Amino acid sequence: MNKTQLALKDIYLEDERFRTSYHFPLEKLMISLERTGLLHPPHVTLRDNRYILVSGWKRVLACLRLSLSEIPVFVVDEKDDLHAFSLAFYENLATREFSLMEKAEILAKLKRFGEDEERIIRHYLPLLDIPQTLSQLDDYTALAKFDPDVKKVIIEKNMSFPSLKLLLQFTRQDQKRLLPLISPLGQNKRREILEDVLEISKRNDIPVQRLFLSEEIQAILTDSSLSSVQKADRVRLLLRKRRYPTFSSWTDSFDSVLKTLGWPKDITVLPSPFFEEEHFTVQFTFENLKQFKANLSRLEELSSHEDFMKIFQLK
Repeated sequence: MNKTQLALKDIYLEDERFRTSYHFPLEKLMISLERTGLLHPPHVTLRDNRYILVSGWKRVLACLRLSLSEIPVFVVDEKDDLHAFSLAFYENLATREFSLMEKAEILAKLKRFGEDEERIIRHYLPLLDIPQTLSQLDDYTALAKFDPDVKKVIIEKNMSFPSLKLLLQFTRQDQKRLLPLISPLGQNKRREILEDVLEISKRNDIPVQRLFLSEEIQAILTDSSLSSVQKADRVRLLLRKRRYPTFSSWTDSFDSVLKTLGWPKDITVLPSPFFEEEHFTVQFTFENLKQFKANLSRLEELSSHEDFMKIFQLK
């Protein structure tokens, strides 16, 4: 491996065979390069008389953004793609943590370059903090097959592994349809929407596209008075009602009773999950004996309301 100066225009960036990182910010790296220079040269290798990157995409793209003409590089004299890729992997392994999508790209490229599957499971998965099973390897390599536009959103929103496994069950067109809806939400709500859409679509034999063209969902999605988060949350609640119509009816009735009772917001009352049991849970906070007794007094008053017994008659 030799160190030399190389014109940036001589690095053929269209060949991305060794690339595993995409859609990253460059601003801080550019500031660092302006102040300290390129302290860690990228690695390149020759393929078809062209220099291509083995590692250092962020550094090279930042240098291009700064309009540098040439940079120092290490030239890797390695004809075998698997061996060259392994060098890049170990270089990065020692210096930083890999993101979920980077792990997916690494494993997919190891397989593409001909690495033995058993060796990937036994050797590479532990280095990436992934359980040593074939199913885990298959799940991660499947993530690398997402469309580039989908990958961009996944990386920007730092989507979780369980949500991505669910997203894989949709067609590419449906993935693009769902991503703008779920991306404003937190991880749990994203997963909830994906689970509900899958269940409703399969149970009722309704294509996802037709489900989202329904009048109720379109009314929400086209409402300009709602923010993206509000739209996503309303669609989520609508999907939950469609998936669990009986449960949703019980929930609506329960909420209606609490509203009639004028239930105080600082005292929480919860039914058992899915109203499976007969018990309820009441929660409130207090700082002293006076507040404790005041909450008990309010609960006593509520229990005397003529509609209180309706709580126990919802099912």
